[in-house]
Amino acid sequence: MFTSEQQIIRTLEAAFSQVHQRMESLPFLNPRLQVRALGFQPWQPYWLGVMVTPWFMNLMLLPGDESADVSRVGEAQSVNFPCGTFSFVAGHNHTIGSYLSCSLFSPVQELESQQLAEEVALASLNQLLGSKNPQEEHVSTRSGAHAAPRRQFFQRILGQQINQQGAAKPWDVAE
Repeated sequence: MFTSEQQIIRTLEAAFSQVHQRMESLPFLNPRLQVRALGFQPWQPYWLGVMVTPWFMNLMLLPGDESADVSRVGEAQSVNFPCGTFSFVAGHNHTIGSYLSCSLFSPVQELESQQLAEEVALASLNQLLGSKNPQEEHVSTRSGAHAAPRRQFFQRILGQQINQQGAAKPWDVAE
């Protein structure tokens, strides 16, 4: 079990940096991006944050206490957030332990810089947790609940980035 944000960041960045070293010559890596664990915070029985690497950007849920439900490796699990329901896939790493992840971007070639990747990652977290009514939060479930359309989620995030930067990026979602 992870007990602090610093412990999570150190562990995730070390584990994914090792993977990155083994993948360095692969053509799908974005050379403008580095391995970074961002925004990790307690959320229900988990630690929630975003993992940015040169090959993906994922939401991650790490067990925060014994009540955290992490499926068997490869199984999907629906998780309810204030903005909707998202499908996470269970994984396991000998350094990290069990975790749940939900892809935000893969591959990440469209992201022009580390700064932009980090801004998008943190905006994703803010959008995910943004709720007009705190009572809307629900415990994760394996029910057959339909996942909220990620396209709408990302249009909101990307719209925020456009408004802040004043210009559309090549990866903007067209209506």
